[in-house]
Amino acid sequence: MTSSPPTSRRLERFIPPLLYLAAFGLYTATAAPGTLFGDPSEYQFIPAVLGIAHPPGYAFYTLLARLWQVVVPVGSIAWRTNLLAGAVGAWGVTAVYLIVREAQIAVRTSPAAARYLPCALFAALCLAVAPDFWQHAIHANAHVVSAALALTHLWLLTRWWRTGRDGWLAAFAVMLGLAATHHPITLFGIPAYAIFILTVRRLQWRTLALLVGCGLLGLLPLLYYPLRSPSAPFGPTDMRTWAGFWRHLTAQGLRGNLFHFGWADQLDRIVVFWSLLRLQYLVPVILLVAAGAAWLARRVPRVALLIGLFVLTHLLFTLNTVQDVMAYLLIPFAALAVTAGAGAVALAERVSGRRSCALLLVSFFLWPLLQGGLNLSRGISLRDFTAAEEWVAAVHRRFDGQGEGAVLLSDWEHLTPLWVHAYTQDEEIGEEDVRLVYVSTANPWVASAWANIEAGPVYLPDARPALRHEGFRLVPEGDFYRVVAPPVSGVAPAQPLDVWADGRLHVLGYDLPATTVRAGEPLTLILYQGVAEPLAGIWMPYAQLGPVEARWTTDSRLLTPQWLAGEIVVERYELPVPFHLPAGDYPLRLGYADLSGGRAQLSLGGAETLVDLATICVLPAVAAPPERVLEQALANLDNQVALMGARARAGGQARRAPWEEPLAVRAGGALHLTLTWQALVSPRDSLTVFIHLLDGAGQYVAGHDYTPLGGAAPTYLWFPKWLPGQVFSDPYRLSIPADLPPGDYWLEVGMYGMTSLQRLPVVDWAGNLAGDRVILGSVQVTGP
Repeated sequence: MTSSPPTSRRLERFIPPLLYLAAFGLYTATAAPGTLFGDPSEYQFIPAVLGIAHPPGYAFYTLLARLWQVVVPVGSIAWRTNLLAGAVGAWGVTAVYLIVREAQIAVRTSPAAARYLPCALFAALCLAVAPDFWQHAIHANAHVVSAALALTHLWLLTRWWRTGRDGWLAAFAVMLGLAATHHPITLFGIPAYAIFILTVRRLQWRTLALLVGCGLLGLLPLLYYPLRSPSAPFGPTDMRTWAGFWRHLTAQGLRGNLFHFGWADQLDRIVVFWSLLRLQYLVPVILLVAAGAAWLARRVPRVALLIGLFVLTHLLFTLNTVQDVMAYLLIPFAALAVTAGAGAVALAERVSGRRSCALLLVSFFLWPLLQGGLNLSRGISLRDFTAAEEWVAAVHRRFDGQGEGAVLLSDWEHLTPLWVHAYTQDEEIGEEDVRLVYVSTANPWVASAWANIEAGPVYLPDARPALRHEGFRLVPEGDFYRVVAPPVSGVAPAQPLDVWADGRLHVLGYDLPATTVRAGEPLTLILYQGVAEPLAGIWMPYAQLGPVEARWTTDSRLLTPQWLAGEIVVERYELPVPFHLPAGDYPLRLGYADLSGGRAQLSLGGAETLVDLATICVLPAVAAPPERVLEQALANLDNQVALMGARARAGGQARRAPWEEPLAVRAGGALHLTLTWQALVSPRDSLTVFIHLLDGAGQYVAGHDYTPLGGAAPTYLWFPKWLPGQVFSDPYRLSIPADLPPGDYWLEVGMYGMTSLQRLPVVDWAGNLAGDRVILGSVQVTGP
């Protein structure tokens, strides 16, 4: 084996640090400026106060982040902790380069092998701009650290394999121990590591003792738990006991999220993986992954075994769980970048000639640039994300100094940004102003409301149907909902009206938070209504914005039969503004319909059926989806997500939606359905997909409600989230009850908010609302 010229070797030493700086610069330029909702904010304040994070605790991350917060005094704690994610992500990118170089160096046979350097750079850059990795590298989280630790393991092992120096193996053992103190997902590579080590060399007892000793050294951060737990300002206080220590470290309370899928679902899980893989890497890069696997198997079979087993074990675990799947997929996706680099080497070996080499080099750098540019155009950057900071400001603006003694019932997502400001910026809110109450499965919404309703006015960050079902009224007030025991009184609209619908429903007025809206975004309207006498029928408002009509559905509303005589009912409505509505000023009008009586327009006095509310200024859409997408879609859901297609199969039959010929399926059998979604914008909420089988009367008989892709790809769960233009293949297996009577049924699909439970309306091409579900076709159930 020959080596590269000394000059080439000296120049090559500068590549890893330059690559690191480039990746870190990209992530810094697109990082979130402050807090985010949910776990990312926890990852910001827990290290600052030296608390203990949610299970499994993340001891290594906590100590690493605290050290970073101290030695990098740049901006707020929230901002600098977001930068830590970028710094760790940049190391992960650099580690991919180093792993590919180790494989290259091991097989090169001539000084000209230096021309293969771009192959390793190509692999690193592909990972750097992959959406999942990029999104995790621009906000505080522990998962990018998991990926970086796993890549470090692979690099240290390949370095040891190539050099034969046991110092690298010892370093690997230390890093494996540190990973064990961070998160169990980092240990799923152990089978691959062990087999790789045994195939490289049969270890002597001294080497084994070295490995054990170094591994134990890496476990030292676990001492943080018993030492800190009794006095930790946040987190469990019982980790000095073995039961408390083990329960938290192994995340026993989260075990229900693991292994939700069995053998019958594995084909669907492969579809899910392929759908997500296509979003991470361009198709040419994926082809190189396959070529790289073959090249590694032929030229460096031990490394092929290491990478192959590593990816396989991680995928088998991750694709069959339902929580943090995109975070856990960081690890196998990163390993596949190594394989793509090997594929680039295989391609480079087959190319000869100066011109061909130049074209190959251009293509190696073109693909990551295309991917990066595409992601930037889709809005992957978080540098303008201020929603969580605006929420914190709204809480302080509403409650600070009021002495109201209010209670804010809140979920984890809305509390963590407040804790960041309280713990790291001395912006704690006094309990004489508002008391924060954490609502969880152990302390549910209804119980929390009853426990605090007498203590002071109770507020929510968003609508919670469980409270409405309990009989409470949810009154919108700015950024909050106030929980009120009926009847509601003493509330007044900003814009009063005195209009009667058919002489029975009184419209007292409305609030219009904004009179300017962008095309593609929703216009919010809050109505104040009441009845003098109870109504038996369901009456609903509708609105017109210029040529657009919004006929709102009854989903998740307080319907007129539930209204009490004399009370003021306050309801929030949203009118989706079509993407293609020309910019300009449009009149906003309000009308009412009697849904039970089949009357589409009720009199609002004399011959009038509409009342003018305001003039709305519509601005052009920031980034409208192509018209062909909206034209070809089966349904546009609230201008957020398009259902582009649906394919169902049962037995040997298959149907594409919408279908007219019934799809026959046996009672007790299964119907397989694959939905194709396309993000029109970055969704504003975490959405749940519903697939329901309805009988002839429209009643639910069977169904499936789930986070998209079997929990693998939430539309918006902190981050990552869906990016505009991304397409997802979403497979489901709907089991037909064995006792379901034979007959004709209908299959409906749609989406609803994970917390609000409110269905997304279907928006037709003209911008009008067309219900809240999509009927795909009929299903004929036969006997078992």
